[in-house]
Formats: sequence, structure tokens, C-alpha cells
Amino acid sequence: MNAMERNRLSQEAGLQMKALDRISRWKMIALFVSAVGAAFVYAGFAGVQRNLFLGVPGIILVFAGFLSAAVFNLGLKNGRRNVEKMLNILDGEGSHEV
Repeated sequence: MNAMERNRLSQEAGLQMKALDRISRWKMIALFVSAVGAAFVYAGFAGVQRNLFLGVPGIILVFAGFLSAAVFNLGLKNGRRNVEKMLNILDGEGSHEV
């Protein structure tokens, strides 16, 4: 691998690590949305007077937040594996290209 390819691969690894940080923040936001949904569900169904206007959107927020966090987590896992492969190639440990 020549110096230009190594430089390009190094830049790509750096960009992907920045993207992984961004995805990690989005995962935290999705978990926060899920927690807010849980609070809505509790407020809607735990009181003496049931309030469907809080409970039903709360259930939707819990599922949407949880599913989003699961998708983001899968992206993080695959992205980290990809960056690890790139760094192994740069270190000379990988015998084949990405």
C-alpha cells in the first residue's frame, strides 16, 4: 500500500470515528426519548384517573426510542468493527483490504 492510499485510509478512519461519536450521541437521545415515554406512560396510567392522552403517546415514545436506540447500537457495533479493520490494515496486521 503506497503512502497516498495509507493517508486516504487514515482520513477515512478518522471521519468514521467522528461519525461514530455522532451516532453515539443520537443513541443517547433515543434512550432519553424512551425514558420520557416511560414517564408519560406512568403519568397516564398510574394515577387515580386514567389519562389516555399521556399513556398512548408514552407507549409510542417508548417503542420508538427503544427501536431507534437498537438500530443506532447496531450501527455503532458495525462501524467500530469497520474502523478496527482499517486500523489493522494501517498497522500492517491485515492481509486484505476493506
